[in-house]
Amino acid sequence: MPTLRQEKAFKEMVENGGKKGEAMVRVGYSVNTAKTPTKVTNSKGFQELCEAYGLTEELLVSSLVSDIKTKKKNRKAELELGFKIKGRLTERVDVTSAGKPFPLLGGKSNGTNNNSDKETSRSEKED
Repeated sequence: MPTLRQEKAFKEMVENGGKKGEAMVRVGYSVNTAKTPTKVTNSKGFQELCEAYGLTEELLVSSLVSDIKTKKKNRKAELELGFKIKGRLTERVDVTSAGKPFPLLGGKSNGTNNNSDKETSRSEKED
């Protein structure tokens, strides 16, 4: 059975286009949980909630097949939303650097040269 917070997160995801992490934080989940939303979206309660609203695997797959075969209009956005909510499609997530630039080799970081600090220290020692 889904929890009240899972229900709120589901509704928030539908309203914000499937952005799971943002939705989870808005309804009271921790930032750590929001960083790994599958902890919630893959839970039995959340999957039951999807099914209760009619967001079933069968619906998603049959809609996709129907679109591929017959549709003149593009329902890609709606299908992506369904797959995202079900945890079957993920957005690109940077899990390696938290969006920050990687430090460069050779003591450089973020475009600055850390060797300049060493040079300053050497010149101060010489004085």
